[in-house]
Amino acid sequence: MDGNGTTCHRLPMAADAARCANCGAQAPLAFVATDLNRRITDEDFPYYRCAGCGLVFLHPIPGNLGRYYPSAYHEIPRSVDELLQRRRAESYKLEAVGPGAGRRLLEIGPSFGAFAALARQAGFDVQAIEMDEACCRFISEVVGAPTEHTADVRSALAGRGRYDVICMWHSLEHLPDPFDVLDELPKHVEPGGALFFATPNPESLQFRLFGKRWVHLDAPRHVNLIPHRVIEERLAKAGMRRVYFTGEDSGARECNLFGWISSVRTSVPRWERSRFESLAWKLTVPFSRILERGDRGAAYTIGFSKR
Repeated sequence: MDGNGTTCHRLPMAADAARCANCGAQAPLAFVATDLNRRITDEDFPYYRCAGCGLVFLHPIPGNLGRYYPSAYHEIPRSVDELLQRRRAESYKLEAVGPGAGRRLLEIGPSFGAFAALARQAGFDVQAIEMDEACCRFISEVVGAPTEHTADVRSALAGRGRYDVICMWHSLEHLPDPFDVLDELPKHVEPGGALFFATPNPESLQFRLFGKRWVHLDAPRHVNLIPHRVIEERLAKAGMRRVYFTGEDSGARECNLFGWISSVRTSVPRWERSRFESLAWKLTVPFSRILERGDRGAAYTIGFSKR
């Protein structure tokens, strides 16, 4: 029975291997995870790790992923003032994408639009694609950015022109078809324009340590955890050149801190949690920047320019 009181059915027993959607290699079963973060369901979710490219992916993908997102998944601000307070935390993204000055920007998966609001203030002409209906309404009516309500990102892109910047801040991992989307995105970037992504890092120290209990696995909402080299190789074929990479911006540091504390919480017995959480706090703050330099942090931000 799930968190809403309805009966749910467990997925079929996981196979020993599945085919990687990126490179086509056989990927062995890595582990079977459960919904530790939201506890909406007690279903089992098999994740595989490709020995060729390192992609970590859920298979099979549930038919209706939307049912695993609770109504409170997006904490939509109660007022414009609250939105303005929250958007300040998005400034590191604006530093990455550069000045607006009339440039066209498309954000895919903007949640309730904190970055979209900041980008509009910086002079960008902002549009968005979002799967949550309430978020779409808030962005369109309060933020003032036209927003398309759909979970089919590739189809939504197909009817659009080109943009100076397209960004996906922690939304790529939610897509059941990320490689179709990655192949489509360069077609919608102006020459000299940019693509930006922020996403959990399957090569992180945290994932190696916590595995299926890593908070940023977030089964089953995170369908694919993609190594940055996979994105680079895929986009290079379309003439996109990597121009930006960091695992140490303020967003990644927040992911690191949250990852250590919350993953410890789900990895030790309940009666031991307070002691281990206290230790995690003491170790994380002084050592996280040393331990998670380069591409070993919990998340990374990566940007590409179109030749």
